[in-house]
Amino acid sequence: MRKDEVVVSGMGVMTPLGNTVEQLWQNIIQQKCAAKNWDDLETQGFRTTIACRLMDPSIPNDGTRGQIMALRAVQQALTQANIAINRDVGVFVGTTMGESFAFEEAASGKPLDISKATGNVFAKTILKHFNFEGPTAAFGTACAAGNYAIGAAAQAVRSGRVKLAIAGGVDPFSRIAMVGFSRSRAMTPDFCRPFDLNRKGMQLGEGAAFLILETYENALKRHTTPLAIIGELGLSCDAYHHTKPNENGFEMGQAMQNALKASGINSKQVNWICAHGSGTMASDAAEALAIKNIFGERNTWVSGLKGALGHSLGAATAMEAVICVKSLLHKTVPPTVNHLELPSDFGIKIAVEPIIMENMDWVLNCGYAFGGINSALLIGKV
Repeated sequence: MRKDEVVVSGMGVMTPLGNTVEQLWQNIIQQKCAAKNWDDLETQGFRTTIACRLMDPSIPNDGTRGQIMALRAVQQALTQANIAINRDVGVFVGTTMGESFAFEEAASGKPLDISKATGNVFAKTILKHFNFEGPTAAFGTACAAGNYAIGAAAQAVRSGRVKLAIAGGVDPFSRIAMVGFSRSRAMTPDFCRPFDLNRKGMQLGEGAAFLILETYENALKRHTTPLAIIGELGLSCDAYHHTKPNENGFEMGQAMQNALKASGINSKQVNWICAHGSGTMASDAAEALAIKNIFGERNTWVSGLKGALGHSLGAATAMEAVICVKSLLHKTVPPTVNHLELPSDFGIKIAVEPIIMENMDWVLNCGYAFGGINSALLIGKV
């Protein structure tokens, strides 16, 4: 292993299925689902009232909710990585809605302080709270934003721009997003069923997940055990439609191929694909075709985690990246919760229960967003 390889040395999460990495992993493996009906959404007249939300009463439902989730996840990651004070730390955050409560208040007539609402508030809050002095970056690439943040952070570490990087994503529950997805008829009335014949749409979630990135050499100098390797990030863009992917899945596949090529590995070396798996008709069909085109028919295990966690928008790929690292450590492919029947023409190999593997070398974390934004991040064993 090269000394300049970028590795993960710490992780932290706040999710509807657990507020520690171990809780999240155990609940995913036990095939639990976070979706439940919410009385407040019913009272407020939402068409869809089932969602995946954190049930921690210590986190307020106000304009600080996302920041508190982010700080708690980052603290977990710093503790695991054994980092107390280190000023040369970059902060890279992906988000879709930002601190959306501020926008919701503005809709009711209250003044809007844009500096407290946009995505950069998370990066600035982390930097200030932990007294770091490195660069910050916020990525608003919607549902691919977590991958973008992790990929950019890895590049900053590789280039020597920073010694350490905090990278991930955060999105608190957004009523604005709930209304938007519901009105666009993209939301399921019951449960999200990734890649299922009877899938009816996505399910909104929330959460935060962050990883500590550094070079392998730096981790060894600090006597810290690396957890996984961050490989290359493959990107592409359909530029096909505002909300719908190109049905041929070509550009989704191109993002996967770009990640493989940049990392110098072939498709046979990938043991598991952590798919976007939003549970919508168009996206799942296009993604299944892309996977089949790049990896062959039913060759590589595929899971969609949004049946368990919901879709946490900009935090989704960051939360899934954490699960990817755990899968490598435990040599286990996580199950696709709520999946019942695969369409006959999909041609992919879905994991419906945990799959133990003798060897897991690489996993591919995929996330796609409106506007045809496609991302695929390779994560490997140390």
